[in-house]
Amino acid sequence: MIYLLAVGAAALSGIGNAIQQRAAVRAPAGSTLHWRLLGYLLRQRLWLCGLAIAVAGNIMTGASLGLSTVTLVEPLTVTSLLFALPVAAIWSRYRLGAREWIGAFAVVLGLAAFLVAGQPTPGQRAAAPLWQWGLAAGAIGLITWGLVHVARRMRPQHEASVLGLGAGMLFGLQAALTSTAAHRLFDAGLLAVLASWTPYAVVAVAAVAILLAQSAYKLAPLSISYPAVTAAEPLAGIAIGVGVLGGAVRIGPLAIAAQVVALAVMIAGIYAVAASRLVEAHHHHRFHAPHLHVGSGRHR
Repeated sequence: MIYLLAVGAAALSGIGNAIQQRAAVRAPAGSTLHWRLLGYLLRQRLWLCGLAIAVAGNIMTGASLGLSTVTLVEPLTVTSLLFALPVAAIWSRYRLGAREWIGAFAVVLGLAAFLVAGQPTPGQRAAAPLWQWGLAAGAIGLITWGLVHVARRMRPQHEASVLGLGAGMLFGLQAALTSTAAHRLFDAGLLAVLASWTPYAVVAVAAVAILLAQSAYKLAPLSISYPAVTAAEPLAGIAIGVGVLGGAVRIGPLAIAAQVVALAVMIAGIYAVAASRLVEAHHHHRFHAPHLHVGSGRHR
């Protein structure tokens, strides 16, 4: 039952993101990294359908985590990438080459190996001090701002991957905040949650994360833009779980060495897909003309 839930969650998440990317690539020129991109997508039934499917996958992931442990479930849910890529390729009528498949498997295997080696345990602190949340959110916000600043000076495929990293980090923060809000809901009720700052922080973080993710989806095919999102989200969630919520990871010499190797494999996979030439077809032969990227001084 647990395995079916986890794999089903991965399939729904991957398919949902593939559908969202299909809608995002049709967005008007010049909307990348602008709120009008979300305004456009919120009016698209196709994108809303993809969002609903992805949310259903997240709900199934939560259910599987409730029945098991992070160590068992997360290595299965990260396979969403392997469901997303074939759907996106078939729908967009392009063929994934060896580079894309090898890169995707490297991301999945590297991240799964990191989770198995680290055996992260989720924190259970019901009320972490606000200053700790502030430090965590500030650190992730600063890193994300730096990633966006650097990404705007890159070629589209590299920009998409870097924006995906930023989006994934924010999604990890959103997941940690959602977990805290859910614990408060079960312990104190709905009014207590609405009276706290967490649900509003969840909405704000989610909005920025979605903007970055959809901008990445517009810039490059899913095989280039999605792996970074998939990789960064659980890593950021684990970091917050350890630093703020009282979780833990294995820190023995062998465990640390295995985690370092796993991260290196994952990073190599992201680099491999970011170097793909599929982005050329994405920009010149698909649904939109190259757009002016605000602030970069370059036409795309």
